[in-house]
Amino acid sequence: MGEPGRTAALMREVRATPLFRQLVPMESGVGWPIPVRHRPGWDGTTKVFLRLPLFGMRTVPGGGTHLYAPFATLTVEWRTGRPMEYCDLRYTRPWPVRRDPVGTFPHEAVRGPVEAYRADRERLLLLYDELAGCLADDRPFDAEAEFSALLRRLMEPPLEPYYRLLGDRFCTRFLGGS
Repeated sequence: MGEPGRTAALMREVRATPLFRQLVPMESGVGWPIPVRHRPGWDGTTKVFLRLPLFGMRTVPGGGTHLYAPFATLTVEWRTGRPMEYCDLRYTRPWPVRRDPVGTFPHEAVRGPVEAYRADRERLLLLYDELAGCLADDRPFDAEAEFSALLRRLMEPPLEPYYRLLGDRFCTRFLGGS
């Protein structure tokens, strides 16, 4: 595997922040980022942020992992990794509260060799870097078809409705209509 890109590093490093350690249970997953662009940002330049859905997960005896609805989002500035916003969805309640699992990982599309999943995940995270750079520089994103195909394959289907509520424009563009 190659050198991790900025998005992969941010998703890994965010777990070490005091904010994350204080507010996020250890058995939580960091979901696929939802890019958000502010044009202009507070300093007059375009800013790109990654809204990271945080969801519960619990290992199932015999294999697999139960997935729970996102309970929070953590938004970081893409270029710096600085946490910008923590939103507790148990407070804002954008959907009905559920205590039961919404699904299980791995889902059908990613069952198979772990190496293939990891390679696709690494490629998608590098494409997130490319997308964020294009958003920041106001350039076209030429890898949209590949990004969409990988996101569609790797996104956990039971979490998709929650992603759509958290980032409808992003999901409509890259996953298609609801």
